[in-house]
This record gives sequence, C-alpha cells and structure tokens, in this order.
Amino acid sequence: MGPGGLGMGRTLEEDLDWLYSLESMGIKLGLSNVRALLGRLGDPQERFSSVHVAGSNGKGSVSAMLASVLRAAGHRTGLYTSPHLVRFSERMTVDGHQPSDAELGRAVSEMRELVEGMKLPRPLTFFEITTALAFLHFADRGADIAVVEVGMGGRLDATNVITPLCCAIAPVGLEHTAFLGDTLGRIAYEKASVIKEGVPVVSSPQHPDALRVISWMAACRASPLSVSGRDFHSECLRRDLQGTTVRLSSLGTDVRVGMLGRYQCQNAGVAAECALRLSGFEVAREAVEKGLAEARWPGRLDVVRQRPLTVLDVTHTPEGARAISTELDLFPGSPRVLVAGMLKDKDARGVMAELAPLFDRVICTSPRTPRALSPRGMLEAAVPFNSTATAVDGVPEAIRAAEDLAGPDGFIMVCGSLYTVGEAMQALEEGHGP
Repeated sequence: MGPGGLGMGRTLEEDLDWLYSLESMGIKLGLSNVRALLGRLGDPQERFSSVHVAGSNGKGSVSAMLASVLRAAGHRTGLYTSPHLVRFSERMTVDGHQPSDAELGRAVSEMRELVEGMKLPRPLTFFEITTALAFLHFADRGADIAVVEVGMGGRLDATNVITPLCCAIAPVGLEHTAFLGDTLGRIAYEKASVIKEGVPVVSSPQHPDALRVISWMAACRASPLSVSGRDFHSECLRRDLQGTTVRLSSLGTDVRVGMLGRYQCQNAGVAAECALRLSGFEVAREAVEKGLAEARWPGRLDVVRQRPLTVLDVTHTPEGARAISTELDLFPGSPRVLVAGMLKDKDARGVMAELAPLFDRVICTSPRTPRALSPRGMLEAAVPFNSTATAVDGVPEAIRAAEDLAGPDGFIMVCGSLYTVGEAMQALEEGHGP
C-alpha cells in the first residue's frame, strides 16, 4: 500500500464515490478475488478471532447482541455488518466506535491504489473490497475478536474466508433466489456452508427444510449443533417500548434485552449461547446480561420520534413482515400510516400481504438505488391489500406525506429496506425529527 495520506490529493468523498461506483458491477459471488486481495494485505483476518453470523432474518440483531456481550466481557470487539443506514463507516466498528474520517480516508485511498494495480480474472466488487477494508481495520485497531455478518448466502460470500470460533445461523427464509436458489433447502445449503470443520454451530428455530440441511452440514463437518427450542430455550416474558424481558435457559435467569420485538428473545438466546461457546474467550454471566441490556441495532423496531410516534424497521421478507405484524400492538397512535420502499429482488407483494391491511393508509416509495422497486411497482404490490395505497417519489417526500396524514397523535412505520430506512433516518435528522 502507498504512503499515509490520501492518494493523489483525493478527498474521502471522491474515494468513496469510486468504491460506490463498483456497485454497478452487480453481485459476483466467489472467494478467489477476496482471498487474493487479503493476501496482498498480509491476511489481516488471521490477526483476530471471529464469530460468523448467517441467516435471512435477525442476523444483524444477533451480530449486534454478540458484539455488545463481548465488549461487556472486556474483549476488544470488531463488528462488521452491511449495508449501512446512513454512513459507510457504520459497517466496521471496534468497541462500538466507527473509524474516523481520517482513518477511513487513508484506508480507502490506499485500498484504491492497491486494487487498481491488481490483475485479476474479474474486477473486485464493492463488497469484496469493503470486507477487506473491515478486516484490515479490525487488525490495525487491535481487535481481539470480530463478529462478522454474512453479506449474502454464505458459501461464496466474501466473508467466508474466516475460520470462526462459532457460527450462528439466524432464521433462513426465501431471499436472493436469483443467486442462492429457489427453494428453502437450497438457500439453507448456501447459508449453512459457513460451518467449518469442528466449529460449534448455534441455530435459531428453523423451518424443517432448513433445519434438515443445517443439521446435515453440521454432521458432515463434525460441528456440534445447538438449536433454539430444542437444545436451549428463550422465553419472552414481558415487553414494552423500552425493551423486552427474556428467560434464557443458557443463563438460568431472566435478562433485559434493550431491543423491541418478541423475535429478539430468540436472537438474544442465540447470541448468549454462542458467546458462552467461544473457546479461549471468557464470557461471564454478568457480561451476557449487561451486553444484552445495552445492545442496540438501529432500524429494527427503532422508535425514533414520539410525535407522531415513528418507528423504523428494515424488514424486507414476508417472514420478517409477519413477525413485525405481531408487534404492532406495542405502538399506540391513530391514524396509522405505513411507508414502504423495497428492492426489485424482494417479495414486495408478500410483505404487503402481511403489513398493508394493518394500517389506515399506505404510502409506497422508492429508495435511491438502481436496485429499488419503483413507487409504481410498490403500489401494485400494496393495492390488493389496502385500497388507500398511494405512490410518492422519494423517501423524504413520503415521510412528509405520512406526517400530514398521521398528525401529531398518529403512528408512522417506515419499512422495506435498509436503504429506505437509512434515507428516512437521514431525512428525520435533517429537519423532520423530534
């Protein structure tokens, strides 16, 4: 890599624009390129221990909980997640702190110079480079352990170059079917392929088709498998707008989880069970309790404003939407307005079937990404389930329309995509907030 400082006088914004431009190449699954890049960087992923988290629904929450528990236990902890909500630096934190603009600027600039000089069978993708940046950041910042969330699938995901101390698999659903397969079993195979020889596996409750594949993969690789609801248990006792009380068999006690939603009970159980299985990393019961209480994961049943009561959630699958639908009784306010924007490769009709009938009004919009479903396409998915649905171009404009409909005493939920929620969060921060 080149000397410190920004290459050729470029700004951080210019180098990030270069990195974002690689998204237009689309998704290219495979490990050869990222291995070559990491090799040029001195294999930073070998300088820290790791936990690998796969799945369709809840993997980000499990990752955030695990990282919080490990920090509470006194371990210097990296956390790699994707995509980001507002700022690129959210993707790679150490002990909850994002890299500074100066750190990120040097890293991205030097990475750009390295990448542009490499000769590979195909160009490196945005996600491959971002994964390498995160691993290098963790190594340079002296992380003891990193919680690494899978980007897509698992088998050919760029993150699947690590040998973790534990693998966690959140609920598997039908998603990314063009890349991962069109059945739950095929998708589960891709996700279960993060399992490494002899490495413990902790799984959320799964559909029988998915569990069958996960169990087979664990057996093939002689990896001890613990399944929530079978080998350990998480019971949701109480919930309110401040969090959820959960009884965890792993601890033999009740704990307070600082995230909303019954489904976070299962996520908390998986995170606790995984944390207690980390060979070489002491995690006391008190650290698990403290970490779960302090864990936060923005954009997941995230209350960001009181008047009107406004909740953001990135759910983008019918299974996730069904889980959200059971939580709506937590939130007072009338009228109730749903703002939804999704990506083209998601089941918009399936999500709307679960959520749209539960709201007085539905506003269909589109985040700023080429992958987004148009407001018109979103409207076509919503109208069969709520005849009030309307289309509004742009997430900020959709938020303003929702505010007009809800008034100060109403309830607004924004959902459908990380991109949609990120833009909503930014719009609220810029003048439409509390």
